[in-house]
Amino acid sequence: MNFNFQGTYVIKAKLKCLTGLHIGGSKESFEIGGIDNPVIKTSTSINLSDRQIKEGMPYIPGSSLKGKMRGLLEWQYGLVGAKTNNRGEIESEIKYVVDENTPADVAVIFGIGATDSKKIPAGPVRIKVYDAYPTKETIKKWEDELGAGLYTEIKTENAIDRITSAANPRQQERVPAGSEFEVEIVYEVFDEQDHKRLRIIFEGMKRLEDNYLGGGGSRGNGRVQFGNIELIYKSKESYEGKKAAEQKGSFGTVDEALNSI
Repeated sequence: MNFNFQGTYVIKAKLKCLTGLHIGGSKESFEIGGIDNPVIKTSTSINLSDRQIKEGMPYIPGSSLKGKMRGLLEWQYGLVGAKTNNRGEIESEIKYVVDENTPADVAVIFGIGATDSKKIPAGPVRIKVYDAYPTKETIKKWEDELGAGLYTEIKTENAIDRITSAANPRQQERVPAGSEFEVEIVYEVFDEQDHKRLRIIFEGMKRLEDNYLGGGGSRGNGRVQFGNIELIYKSKESYEGKKAAEQKGSFGTVDEALNSI
């Protein structure tokens, strides 16, 4: 099978936190009275074209966005199964193919496991999801409302013992509701079918809106919404300097994008 690069779709969007967002980070040191569950933050300053992301600001890893969308789409397209291992334990199993030789569209877009890649001709992974950093408006909002150097809120929860009713309080760090992050997704086209598969990415974004991102979703965390969506197509000729990139659409919501593609 031949894979001929045709071009790249670039999806840019704002991701708004409708509720507090918790994507866990690591605790580098133990602190008495410290936060039980910190969020992931930048380890160094990052200079972007329109703003500076300071060290210690929360961000959304591209792997978190990509992994969540992929998992939701695998359920949507019936690719999740179960198997029993040699210890009698039930494990999940992803069905990469729709028949013996045809990889599922989700597998083509997001890639497949290394052990299956030699058997299934899915080709190169189509999607790349970059880390999402806060917008300059959000950075200003944090500084105005939380104070200089403060970018998160603390949510206190109680685990209640079912027998004694004793409370076990715990603290969780969250990105405040209303915060916005700039998302960028790159999707490469290698055959004509890839143009049609583009819709599946927006389906994943819609599924995410009706689910949650990060941890604690069943307790109210992680509700998000996409907006200010831009879709740009850069053909092979664009990279060769022979043709300008094409603006394929501007959408206020994911639903608008799905209705237009």
